[in-house]
Amino acid sequence: MVHKGERTKSVQSERLQQLFLEAFEWGAGDPVRRKILWHAVEVFSRKGFAGTKIKDIAASAGFSQGYVYSYYKSKEELFAKIVELALNGAGQSVYQACQLPGSPLERLYWLTEAYLAPTSAASGHWRLNLLLATSPDAIPEPVKAMVAERRGEPFKHLVPLIMEGQRLGELMQDDPLMLAIAYYSIVQGIALSRIQTEEGHGLPFPDAEIALRFLVARRD
Repeated sequence: MVHKGERTKSVQSERLQQLFLEAFEWGAGDPVRRKILWHAVEVFSRKGFAGTKIKDIAASAGFSQGYVYSYYKSKEELFAKIVELALNGAGQSVYQACQLPGSPLERLYWLTEAYLAPTSAASGHWRLNLLLATSPDAIPEPVKAMVAERRGEPFKHLVPLIMEGQRLGELMQDDPLMLAIAYYSIVQGIALSRIQTEEGHGLPFPDAEIALRFLVARRD
């Protein structure tokens, strides 16, 4: 599908993963806040919003409960910060991929590789999406409003990228917004399946080429 060689694909996707991480670190703030937030994502995704307490996050991060409270006044504030970072990252990740040299299909491939990498910072975003989908009634209303307001941000960059690929004959001709939604549904589904099965217990998961196959223009 991508004809730049294995090394080029690896370099580009690894670069995107590094950019994902840098964006998170910049948005999170100092190293202590970053550590609290990383552990909060894991605890929230495992115990749910309602079942999580600050003491659970503190214990996971190796801090005292009071120390975490000195940074965040409540689990609601902490959760809102995680959602804010995830929403910012969702749009930025596509923007960063769009800035890479290469064809639209190549850039989509590298983005998908970076999204699906088990060690990618994007894994926190997929975990959060799972939590938002499975426990909507427990999520604070301000967080729900933030998600509803900014849900479409990744599509601001992804839809034009798909349209560029359509003009070049690389991508299938269909409604670009519907294709963008389908793309995220597939990638998120693969990522969440891996998370829910603890990295698959050795089971193989679809790679970037398989995830993108539906989007590639057919050549008769």
